[in-house]
Amino acid sequence: MTSHLALALAFLADPGAPASIRAEGLTLVRIEGELDVGTQALVKRAIDGARERGDRLVIELDTPGGEVELMWQLANALLDASEARNDKTPGVSTVAWVHDRALSAGALLALACERVYMRSHATIGSALPVTIGPGGLMPASEDPAVREKLSSALRAEFRGVAEKRGRSGLLAEAMVDPDVEVLEITDENGATRLVSAQELDDLRQSGQQPDVRTIVDKGRLLNATGSEAVALGLADGLVEKLEDLPAKLGLPGVVPTAVVRSRSEDLAAWLYRLSPLFLIAGFVLLYLELKTPGFGLAGALALLSLGVVLFGRYLVGLADIPHVLLIAGGAALIALELFLVPGTIWPGLMGALAILLGLVWSFAGSRLGFEYGLDRTILIEESFRVVGAGFLALLVIWGLSRILPHTPVLSRMVLAGGKSLTSSAMPETQGARAQLARVGAPGKASTALRPVGKVVLDSDPGLDFEALAEGAEIAAGARVRVVEVQPSGRLVVALLAERAEARA
Repeated sequence: MTSHLALALAFLADPGAPASIRAEGLTLVRIEGELDVGTQALVKRAIDGARERGDRLVIELDTPGGEVELMWQLANALLDASEARNDKTPGVSTVAWVHDRALSAGALLALACERVYMRSHATIGSALPVTIGPGGLMPASEDPAVREKLSSALRAEFRGVAEKRGRSGLLAEAMVDPDVEVLEITDENGATRLVSAQELDDLRQSGQQPDVRTIVDKGRLLNATGSEAVALGLADGLVEKLEDLPAKLGLPGVVPTAVVRSRSEDLAAWLYRLSPLFLIAGFVLLYLELKTPGFGLAGALALLSLGVVLFGRYLVGLADIPHVLLIAGGAALIALELFLVPGTIWPGLMGALAILLGLVWSFAGSRLGFEYGLDRTILIEESFRVVGAGFLALLVIWGLSRILPHTPVLSRMVLAGGKSLTSSAMPETQGARAQLARVGAPGKASTALRPVGKVVLDSDPGLDFEALAEGAEIAAGARVRVVEVQPSGRLVVALLAERAEARA
């Protein structure tokens, strides 16, 4: 009986909420200070917990904002939270409570919630994009064209999020751009609505002369107090103390389940910051693995590095199972090209493309779309980030190809480099030494070929050649002969029977 009464009170307090997301409990998460990636991981954990318990999610805000990309991903997470995944997994109703300030990025987080409550002296707004320079806060760009492009994109995103939650898109734009003037007009029937200066001019040109009241002056960003936000329809009510919020939501006496920041969120922030380095390390280690026979330490470390990158993205809600499957599938195609169908090219190219797409997708986030300009901007930025990491990895590889072959320990593990990164895998098969690596040349497997390894030829036992076994695996020490020299310089060898060798 008590549960049915609580459900009825929840419906009366918020009759517009879909039945699938009405909840009898509350999950509380506090966002305090500047936004960081740890905040993103914390919000993801809070949403998952609220969904599992069937709670409403209360976001307590006291933040000056954060990076634009992070702001957008957090806002998207809150927008998506209210959408049901399936019949058995309902959405999560979201409520923002502004304790002191929801400025800049924090304003968009509040607008992304279904309900917004504020303390009377709390503030919301002031979302002009800025950067931190030597002299403190300054405009995001000195170039007017670049500044207008960024401002235009942010205006569109703020407007879209506000209108999706039934709030004034014009007021949301006024938080971002000081050139947006907001006016309230009253028509002859006494109805009021908000219009821009351009809309007012259009009305007057059509012969209408409505009464006009200025809400936001041109040249001033909208930054509203709690009372002002309620009057403007940006907030649903005033709540001075957190203890009073459950009753406002129709859940009197309910004690919220608090989700506090833990070491896992700090780990997520640390992994996120270091992910470019892990990505570069993964590329370099993959190169080293390709240059050594069999599957060894370099390959294991490469997989570990890429796994760390994906794990860090998973903790903040960007990477998911599809990203892992796409990257794993790409790695399988590359392995197919290297070990089973060498020289066919297409499996390797498709695999490399799959890995690249998987990495970019995991960096940009699983919710990536093209409806909003910021989604497209983030996609481009993350693509450049992944490609940039690959370019730096190439520079490191180039350096290693010059240094490692001349070190005492690793000279036997890594093949000597050629004149460029595009030279053959075995430069020793070029020039005068190409005569040694001819079809029919006998030799011995110096390592197991599974199916790639190293062989030495009888004509020069001091020189290793990278080789691919034809057919079954070839054990270390087995006698072999060259049956093909691939364009890359790699040898293809087959077992050499003792009797055949004797007749030769």
